Amino acid sequence: MKSNNPTLSICLTCRDNHEKKYISRGGARLANKILEEFNNEKALNIRGVKCMSNCNRSCVISITAKDCFTYVFGDIDPDKSEYISSLKELISNYSSTSDGFLKRDERPEIFQSNIIGRLPPIISDSSLITKFNNKK
Repeated sequence: MKSNNPTLSICLTCRDNHEKKYISRGGARLANKILEEFNNEKALNIRGVKCMSNCNRSCVISITAKDCFTYVFGDIDPDKSEYISSLKELISNYSSTSDGFLKRDERPEIFQSNIIGRLPPIISDSSLITKFNNKK
């Protein structure tokens, strides 16, 4: 298990087309629900980001940790409680790995189809990484 805690980033400015109904953006509502659910979680860092530049796939979150893969997820509906409850499982699975790598079936079902990207850490021995010698 990693010694460093994962960081969950939440786009606060994502729009979900329900702003008139709720008088707040979807990303802000999602952040509030996550903060309520994870309020006492000491093994997780949570931060808001003013824009994560995935407006066509809002609402957006990412999970990362030092020397670990970073995952970005979109199309999250802040009004569906399944996302919040499945996020606990996702974070638990992520935290139990040495490098943050999760195969598709190791993520909760709701987080299998809405992935935007999986970014490798700068230094990685993962078999997914092909190193090129481009130095002259």
